[in-house]
Amino acid sequence: MELDVVGIVFRWMHLLAAITAVGGVLFMRLALVPALKRLDDEASSRLKEALRSNWSKMVFGAIFFLLVSGIYNFITTIKSFDDHVNKSLFHMLFGIKFLLALGVFFIGSALAGRSKATQKIRDNTVFYLTINAVLAVTVVCLSGVLRALH
Repeated sequence: MELDVVGIVFRWMHLLAAITAVGGVLFMRLALVPALKRLDDEASSRLKEALRSNWSKMVFGAIFFLLVSGIYNFITTIKSFDDHVNKSLFHMLFGIKFLLALGVFFIGSALAGRSKATQKIRDNTVFYLTINAVLAVTVVCLSGVLRALH
């Protein structure tokens, strides 16, 4: 049995990027948002901008690594399927996971960005962080099911 070093590196890349993105969303929603409510408006705004500046790099890096490693993992996984039923189920669940992940990417980018087009999302940060947390956890759960199918 050969050790698939490239496959392992891509799996690590995917897992670490997912941990960063999902962990960040959960941290912000469950810890940061309640803490910001204890600060005055000026201090809260300064902290949010300082965090946004640093966090945006992490968000965009995580999205990049998730897409690159996800494409590699998807291609290598579907090549290894023999069972038509599992392959069909895998494709269906993967499609759902991918669409939900695109939603996570969009909301994460909108919250971390500075575009005027997404200002309404940033104005409703708590709502969109909640939606993003639910979507991100759903994507992680679907990933576990997909892994079990393979």
